[in-house]
Amino acid sequence: MKKINTDKIAIMSDDELRSHLSKLKNLLTYKNKRENKFNLEIELCYLQRESFVRDNRKIAHEKFLNERGQLKRFKKM
Repeated sequence: MKKINTDKIAIMSDDELRSHLSKLKNLLTYKNKRENKFNLEIELCYLQRESFVRDNRKIAHEKFLNERGQLKRFKKM
């Protein structure tokens, strides 16, 4: 698997991110070469971090929209 540039991780779609995460997890399961495994683990960390950030951003955005929606309802009353 070709190493992914960290700048490209930030702009890839959620589907691409999940796909790369899945591929890396499978490679780590079946690859036993220590030097290659170390690089795969580092790349996996970058991808997992991006996934974590996106998930938290979605949760925060939903919370913001819910709170904003409640404020609009109170103003109409």
